[in-house]
Amino acid sequence: MATPAVTVYGRTSCPPCMRTKKLLEQAGVEFLYVDVDQDSDALDGLSDLDWVTALPAVVCTELDLHWCGYRPEHIKTLIGHT
Repeated sequence: MATPAVTVYGRTSCPPCMRTKKLLEQAGVEFLYVDVDQDSDALDGLSDLDWVTALPAVVCTELDLHWCGYRPEHIKTLIGHT
């Protein structure tokens, strides 16, 4: 089964972002990490989305799955598709 493309938007000073990143890494889920402090354009694009109210923002278009904040239950869904 192919790994779905996952993008995590966060910042290093954000504990929920780092927990999300760590859980994905431990589960072996491949993802692109975008540090919004390093890429201000990424944050501008995120602020246009109604569902983004906090970081991290996680997007997996292939599974039509996206969320913000630390959501281990959604991470388990990603793990089930890897």
